[in-house]
Amino acid sequence: MNQKMKINNKKNKKNEMAFCEVCNLNNDEGQNHKYYPNHKNSLSNFLSRFQTKIVDVRFFLKIPTILRPGISSRNRIWCVFCDFDIHETGSSFACANAISHLPSEEHLKKLKHFMWKYGGGMGWVGYFSGFRS
Repeated sequence: MNQKMKINNKKNKKNEMAFCEVCNLNNDEGQNHKYYPNHKNSLSNFLSRFQTKIVDVRFFLKIPTILRPGISSRNRIWCVFCDFDIHETGSSFACANAISHLPSEEHLKKLKHFMWKYGGGMGWVGYFSGFRS
């Protein structure tokens, strides 16, 4: 009887609706959703958009630029892995707060969870957690 309840519980858990941040859709497929071709395409687009932000941050890491106080409020990055808006107000250089956020332990933890949950592959963790190519 206990075994039957476990099987039913797993079926119910699979059929629960979940929101996929990558696809921007609700689904009832559970963890299997991350293996579907549409999800993989959406994930590729999702990661490549954030990858362009990383390239911009790397540019300011190589060529530090002083950030004028008037435009500091417009200089910000949304970290998709942490659901966190990285503001540059109060920093002296462009992307200074982003440069300190990306290699942090908290970002690494949330990045690994994101890759596990949405199927990005752990090979990308090094790229999105710091400044390795």
